[in-house]
Amino acid sequence: MAYVIPRLEVELKDIINTRLEATRILSELIKARGKRSDAYVIRDILPKTDLGLANEEWKITYTNAYTWEAKIDKTLEDDKFIVIYGVQGKQGVTPKTLAVKFYKDITPVDVVQIENIFAYREPIGFFTPISWSESERIKVEFYGNASGDDIIVFRGFVAELRKKTIA
Repeated sequence: MAYVIPRLEVELKDIINTRLEATRILSELIKARGKRSDAYVIRDILPKTDLGLANEEWKITYTNAYTWEAKIDKTLEDDKFIVIYGVQGKQGVTPKTLAVKFYKDITPVDVVQIENIFAYREPIGFFTPISWSESERIKVEFYGNASGDDIIVFRGFVAELRKKTIA
């Protein structure tokens, strides 16, 4: 299980280093596929475009309480790479999400218990980056304490060929 470090317990330089590490990981994934990393642009993750959510908003709808529910299940397109290094909840609402489980194909790679970040004024947490390469299946299950909607934003990046999303 991944250890989540709440934002208010992290110095700015550590956040910058985490983001730099995430971009380094993307570059290494691209090179491992025999491609040139300078042919790619790195941008923030888009919930619908990159992860297959219903809209370009980070809304998760739970149908049951205290059950793992797969809300993201997508095989990455060719020339797309993803890294996730953190999570953020919405301020001022009662959170429903307690944990998130990440898979590569059918293999669980990490469980992130995020409930503790909601005890902070800024519900943001960071963890060891998790990455996926082109043609890999990314699956994410969410564990909530009630049915209904919750806002859970993943902090991470996508690398894709230049001029792919923005024409």
